[in-house]
Amino acid sequence: MRLAYKLILNDYLDSPSKIKEESKYKINIPELKIKDSKFIPKDKFEAMLFLPPNSNRIAEGGLRTKGLFKFSYKKVISDNEYKNEGIWYICDLDGNPVIPVSAELQEKINQYTSNLSPTTFLPLITVITVVYNGVKYLEDTIRSVINQTYPNLEYIIIDGGSTDGTIDIIKKYEDYIDYWVSEPDKGIYDAMNKGWSLANDDSRILFLGAGDLVKSFPLIKELEDYSDYIIYGKVELVKSVFKSKHGWRLKLGNTLHHQALLVPKKFHILPPFNIQYPTYADYDFNLRLYKAKVKFYYSDYFIGYAMPGGISKQLKVLEMSLISFRNFGIFWGILSFLYCSSYYLKIKLKSLFNIKWVVNFY
Repeated sequence: MRLAYKLILNDYLDSPSKIKEESKYKINIPELKIKDSKFIPKDKFEAMLFLPPNSNRIAEGGLRTKGLFKFSYKKVISDNEYKNEGIWYICDLDGNPVIPVSAELQEKINQYTSNLSPTTFLPLITVITVVYNGVKYLEDTIRSVINQTYPNLEYIIIDGGSTDGTIDIIKKYEDYIDYWVSEPDKGIYDAMNKGWSLANDDSRILFLGAGDLVKSFPLIKELEDYSDYIIYGKVELVKSVFKSKHGWRLKLGNTLHHQALLVPKKFHILPPFNIQYPTYADYDFNLRLYKAKVKFYYSDYFIGYAMPGGISKQLKVLEMSLISFRNFGIFWGILSFLYCSSYYLKIKLKSLFNIKWVVNFY
C-alpha cells in the first residue's frame, strides 16, 4: 500500500510472509532510532512498532507484521552534506533525512508528486480507528481512508475484542492496513492511547471512529508549510457542516471535532488521553494543547464526516465544565457550565417541541 518501506530481511519472515514471533521485538535500525522494535525519541518514551504481548489478544496483522513500515520523506535538492541530490530520503524522528529510499520507492514517490508543484517534504499521516462491534459501519470508514489520494498515509485499527464480524471486515482489507490488533481494552480512550503509542513520533495523527469518514486531507503544501501547527478543517454532519473553532471558545465547550483534526505527535509524545473522563477525554487533550499555546491552522481542503451518535451523542455538562475548570480555573468552569447547560436546553426544547428558533450557541 502506497509508500511502505521494508525494514527487515526475508530471513525474519515465516512462510505466510509475516514476521516470526521470535524476531518481532528485535528490529534494530540505529539511523531511524529504532531499538528492539521501539522508536527511541529524545524524551525516552518509547513508541512501539507492535503492541506488547498480551495473553488476551485475539488476533493482529497488517503490513507491519510483514516488515513494511511508513515514514516521512524529504527530497534533498541541493545540500553538500549529501552525496545524492534530488532524491528522496527517509526521515528520522527529528525530521532529518537519513536513509535514501530504494529505486522502486523513488519511482513511486516521483509518480505521486509528478502533477504537483515542486515539493521537498511528504509528512506521514497516521489515521487511527478504534472500534468495538462496529461491523455495520467499519467498512465505510476503511474505504474512505484507503481511497485517499494523499500518498504517505498509514492506517492503524485498534479493536476492543469484537464478536460481531468486525475482525472479518478488518482481515478483508489487511493488505491496506498498516497494523491492526484485536484485544480487550479499558474503553475507547484506552484504545486511542494504544493507537497513539504505535504512531511514529514524526507523524500527524487523525482519529476516526467506525462510521466516520475522511473526505479529503489538507494540501501537501499546507502540510509542509504548517508542519508546526495543528491543522483542522470542517466536519460534515447529516444535515449541516460544522466548522471547527479554536481560541477562547474552546474553553467553553469542545469546538474541535476529531474527524478533521490533524495533531503532530511531537506536541505530545506520551499517550494523551485521560481515561478517567469517559466521554470527553479528547476535549481535555484539546484544552491542554491550547493551554500550551500550540498554533492552529484552518484548511478549507480538509473535510471529514461524523456519523450521528457516538460516545458523545449525549452532552454531559458536568464532565465538560469540570474539564474546563481543571484546565483554566473556576471562572471558565462556571462559564462552561452555563454555556453547555444552555446548549443542552436548546437540544431538549427542539426535541420536545420541534422548534427551530432557539439560538444555536455553537
